[in-house]
This record gives sequence, C-alpha cells and structure tokens, in this order.
Amino acid sequence: MGRYHKFYPRACDLHNLPVQEVDESISVKEGQRLLQSGLLGGLLLRVNEQYMVVLSSDLTYAEESDLLNAVARRPALFISEQLAPAELFKQWMKNPSAVPVMKDASNKPTGMLEPLHVANALHAELVKIRSYFEAVLCQVNESVCGIDKQHRVVVWNPKAEELYGVKAEEILSARIEDFFSNLRVSNCMHEKKELKGHYHQPCEGTHVLINSAPVQAEDKVIGGLSVEKDITELVQLNQELTKASSQVKLLEQEIRKISGQDCAFRKLIGRSQAMQNLIAFGKKISTTDATVLLRGESGTGKELLARAIHQNSPRHMNPFIVVNCGAIPNNLFESELFGYEGGAFTGADRKGKPGMFELANGGTLFLDEIGEMPVEMQAKLLRVLQEGVFYRVGGSEPVQVNVRVLAATHRDLEAMINRRQFREDLYYRLNVVSLEIPPLRERREDIPELVHLFLQEFCRKYDKSIKKIEPAVMTSFLDYTWPGNVRELKNAVERLVVLTDGDVIDEQSLPENLRRNTYISLVTSPVSQGKLMNVAVEAEKQLILKTLQQVRGNRSEAARVLGIPRSTLYYKLRQLGIPAKG
Repeated sequence: MGRYHKFYPRACDLHNLPVQEVDESISVKEGQRLLQSGLLGGLLLRVNEQYMVVLSSDLTYAEESDLLNAVARRPALFISEQLAPAELFKQWMKNPSAVPVMKDASNKPTGMLEPLHVANALHAELVKIRSYFEAVLCQVNESVCGIDKQHRVVVWNPKAEELYGVKAEEILSARIEDFFSNLRVSNCMHEKKELKGHYHQPCEGTHVLINSAPVQAEDKVIGGLSVEKDITELVQLNQELTKASSQVKLLEQEIRKISGQDCAFRKLIGRSQAMQNLIAFGKKISTTDATVLLRGESGTGKELLARAIHQNSPRHMNPFIVVNCGAIPNNLFESELFGYEGGAFTGADRKGKPGMFELANGGTLFLDEIGEMPVEMQAKLLRVLQEGVFYRVGGSEPVQVNVRVLAATHRDLEAMINRRQFREDLYYRLNVVSLEIPPLRERREDIPELVHLFLQEFCRKYDKSIKKIEPAVMTSFLDYTWPGNVRELKNAVERLVVLTDGDVIDEQSLPENLRRNTYISLVTSPVSQGKLMNVAVEAEKQLILKTLQQVRGNRSEAARVLGIPRSTLYYKLRQLGIPAKG
C-alpha cells in the first residue's frame, strides 16, 4: 500500500496569494490600504531579526496610527514551492500559529497559501479518515467506548449499543458515570496504565474481557479508551452446562443408540473449526485402509483419534492393538512386534509367543511414538507394511497378516531424517495420510466444553455435587497456555473436584501453575516489555500481594507459603511499599 495521506503533489497546488514585503515602520492605516486592495494575501515584515506576517484580521481592531510591528504576531514559515504537502503539514504542526509563505528557487517570497484551499484539503482528508474510523467501529465484534478528560463519552460503537442496550444518541456527550459504575476506562486514564484481557463485570448480567488504556496526544492524556469482548454467553454456558449435565448424559446415550458407528468420534470434544475439520477428515479416511500418520504435541489425544478411526472403519469388529514404541527396550522390539518361536532365546516361552502384528491381524495396529523406534527395526517394519509378511524371531516360516497401521509422533521426523535417525522410505510409507492435531492453546474455544465434560466425569467418580465454576476460574483456564494440552486440563479439573469441599469451584482452588499465570502474563505482556528489573520487581510485588490475599493478611503464613523467613518478608514489604499491617 502507498502512503495514506495524500493531499496534492506539491505545496503550490494549494494555490497562493501574493505577499508584499514592507518596512516595519509603516502605519496600520497604510497596511490596511494595501491589504484592502484585494491584491495581497498578507504583508511580510522583518521584526527583531524574524520575519512576521500581518493579515487583514490582525488590523481590524488596531489603532490606525500604530506601526505594523505592534500588531505583527504571526511568524512566517518559509517553504519551497516544490515541497510535498505532507511534509508541509508536518512542519506546520510544529508551530500551528505560523503562516506558510512560499519561496521561489532564488529564495524570494512569492506568496502565502490561500487559507480556503488549505482548509478544504484538510477537511477532505478529515472526512476520509473519519469515514474509515466509523467503518472500523461498525465492523469490529468488540464493544468500543471512548471518553474525554471530563468523562464525557465521545466514542460508542454499535456493538456497545447491542451489549449494554444504550443507544449512541443517549450516551454521547453524557458522563459515563451516569450510566455505569465500577469503571476501568476512567481508572486507566487517570493512572496512565493499560489493562490487557482483564475480566470485568461492568453491570449485572454482563461479563467481559476488557482492554483499556489512556489516549495521548503530544504526551498529554486527552481521554481514555476501552475495548470489551463479550463473554457473557460463555459464562452463562458455564452455568447451564452444569445444570443440564443429567440431560446431556441421556442425550448422549440416545445418540449412541441411534448413530451406531458414527459415534466413534464422540469422544473427540471440540467445536472449534480446527477440530471440526479434523473429525470430518478422520471420518472420511476411517472407511479406507490407508496408513495414517497422526502428529501433534503430547497430550493432544492422538490415541483417542486413532481409536475413533478404527471404530468407524470396517475393521471395528477386530482387534485394536496399541504399541508404545517409547516403552519397549531395543533388544525386545523385534520379539514384541513379530513374536518368537519356542526356544528362540534364553528365557523364552517354550510354546512361543505371537507378536503384536499377529494379535492385530484383521484389525488395526497403532504404533504410538513411532519416532522412538530403533533404526534397525524400521527396515523390518517397512517390509511388513509393503508385503504384509514377516518372520518370527527364531522362525523360518513366513507369517502373512492383514493389518492396518496407524502411527503417531510428537517429534520432527523430517529433522530426524536429516540426522539419519529415521528412514526416509519408511517416512513416506507411513505418511500416506497425515493428520495434525492442534494443541489446546490454538483451540481455546473448546476449553469450556472440555472442562464441563471432565467435571461431570470426576463428580460421578468421587461422588461430588459441584454446581458452579466461578467466571474467574474459567478465565484462568482460557488464559493458560496448557503445555500438557488436554491431558493437563483433565488432571487440573480432577484436582479441583478432589479439593473442592462445597458446590462451587473458586479461584482459591486453582493449581499452583494456574495461579502463577498472573506472574507469567505480566512478564510476557507487551506492556511490560521494558527494563528487566522493573518487570521482576513488579512480578515479585504481585506475587506477594496475591499470597497475602490468599492467607487473609496473615504475614507468618504468607512467609511460609512463599518459602522465605518472616524477617525477609517484612523487608520486602517495606522495599516494595506494601503496608506491613492492615
């Protein structure tokens, strides 16, 4: 894209009026005669080693006998006729009281810009910018509110009207306090600080995540702006899902009866587009015998997807055998996969033993963590995949099998190929169809549904009756990055169910890693990217304040929780400006 600001190609295209240089000693009366002739835009005179411009309006209330230098108060801003208007306006804004005067190639003043043309150019650009601004306000899905220094509302977009039921014509120019209390936008404006993704309940029945910051012009605060994402539906869904858990269970049973095989993918929870696409593609390939490579981070549910593919396939009546390649010692790999003949090696069963491939005959073999398979075994696996034939350890008779292979890994197989840790031919044989399972942090919209699913499961398991999850807890779940993915989320919900005594899960029950998320967010926030020492001090302060809140102000208990001596805690309270009492 080119530059957005484009007035005219040259400053002189804004037109100009002649300007006449005069001596500062002439009178106001003589100046009026010159200007009222209509042939001049202004008079140029040198006063105290500086050129000044006198306009007709400057002489209106002056005494006729006064000298021009007595009324000359507008400095001249000399510009070249070839100067680009964008640069002209940039220079002009540094001294708005100055009057632009054009110079020719020999630096001789030739005229001054015609005010009407300049005003029209500025007005046209202002209208364009205003139109774009209003279009943005109408198109965004967030509520936008702006206030001035007197707390009068100056910005109120259609989404704000929809969220709060207040029309723009009612609230614009009115004080924000006349409509709302517990305001974040005014606090941020006066304290000159920013909020990012802060949970807020501006009025009863409305829940939002708010970004708020002061609005500055030339280092002066002129107002405040808030952008709010409506999560009311999410919070209400949180409550409704808990109330309707019994009906959901009955519906699931009915769906399972009606849908039959198609319910194989029901355990893959997720309304996100990524998960819906994954499930649709999984159903499509499940009816074939194609080899599938499942990729994704640990804990994303690769085995769950593999089971769904098997259960939805024509092989669903036959075995589904799981082999964790990372859990088998190298010297036992071959015998585990292909089995062995009786007496093949010391300690072997005299009758022999079938391997995983034989056990999976007619069904599906799932090779989990395929990247951990020793290189020497990879060649033998490739032969089985290509020919469907192998030999038992110590055996001489070929064994024919009909097995569909699904493989999974969280490792970078392409990099392993470059390091000669994984066979390239096996890679292409496994990678007939590849499915990438997205990590939980990339499908956060699935988190509430997963939380309630796990909550129901563990409430039944531990005979608990938990009816509500506080919005702050769900916000913490949404903010956390979940490095352990769905597995970590499930463990976190189980811990909450076990430790919660009442019927409400609140923020105090959160695991330590989620409570530390406030500290992590502080360090990683773009607002905090300043001096490392400032970030560390603020993080330490927030951690101490949070701990004091949790222990209800008990300093001794806070020191124990923080793992520091009580004397050290008191020292830090003084150092960070935290009251030692109260």
